[in-house]
Amino acid sequence: MADILREEEVRDGTLVPSVLDYDFKHPARVNKDQLRTLENLHDNFARLLSSTLSGAMRAVVDVDTAFVDQTTYGEYIMSLSNPSCSYQYIMDPTAGRAIMDWAMPIVFGLVDRVHGGKGSPKGVEARQVTQIEMGVMARIVKRAIEDLEATWEPIVPVEIHDIELETNPEFIQITAASEIVILLAFEVNTANFSGLVSLCYPFFTLEPLLPRLGHQSYARTRRVPRETQRARNRLTLGAMDLPVVAELGRTRISAAEANSLQAGDVIRLSARATDPARLYVGGKAKFLGWPCADADGDVQLRIAGKVPPQARQRYQPLAPQAPAMTENPPGVTQAWLPAPAE
Repeated sequence: MADILREEEVRDGTLVPSVLDYDFKHPARVNKDQLRTLENLHDNFARLLSSTLSGAMRAVVDVDTAFVDQTTYGEYIMSLSNPSCSYQYIMDPTAGRAIMDWAMPIVFGLVDRVHGGKGSPKGVEARQVTQIEMGVMARIVKRAIEDLEATWEPIVPVEIHDIELETNPEFIQITAASEIVILLAFEVNTANFSGLVSLCYPFFTLEPLLPRLGHQSYARTRRVPRETQRARNRLTLGAMDLPVVAELGRTRISAAEANSLQAGDVIRLSARATDPARLYVGGKAKFLGWPCADADGDVQLRIAGKVPPQARQRYQPLAPQAPAMTENPPGVTQAWLPAPAE
């Protein structure tokens, strides 16, 4: 009560307290300095989002921070349009949920521009987004999420996952209606439309990060360039031992056939004699090579090159006991037999 009742002065021998207003329905869970730091931090998000939307629309898009406020989650949900274009996600390392909402004029304007229009939502009535529009927004939101991760990097490395689209805000239940949330709104302006993109952080999502949101902590933190960080990671991981497995071919046989195998039996593989072997490093296909032997008769593998990216996507990681069978990618035979053990 010392913060509410302060002895200001003595009048006629009587203490006259100074009473400060306090809203119990909207308690200030985050102090002004932390709110100011959040606003400064997300000013960078506004710049990154401006670049992302400008690239998507091939036109100049201005994004500015509109306001930062504390409110209840129930009031925030009531402020959203129905239907809406809201994405809820989980933000590590706090493992808390948050919401990114896009105003419908922005959604329809982006979709119109991506499909060759002027980028105007005029004439489009309020309705649910279609599957095609969801696909367009998914690509844009993915880049916006990457911008948000980069925004938090000076404070703490953040990973956002489990992103889900919800078009009815009443179905978004990430916290209780009475819980305090931090609301940041960004105004998006183009020649043909304008609207708000909002971020909603429940208090429990930001609570572990609040001690780091002091002005001094934010000012001292410097962002390490990505290439520098990768170089440090290579030095840290350089001494690790990784299992390396070379495969010449692969096939499938029944359990009965496997049980009846004897010395001298020949198993036909789907690989050809001219196909290269595949080299697994740490359980993942990394290189292609040709089997050879040295003067002492030791089997070796001469590296011919890296596995093509289009083929690497179809190769499942090599299981320690039994490699998984996957569909053959075009131009590459996926029939491999582990090299014999020493």
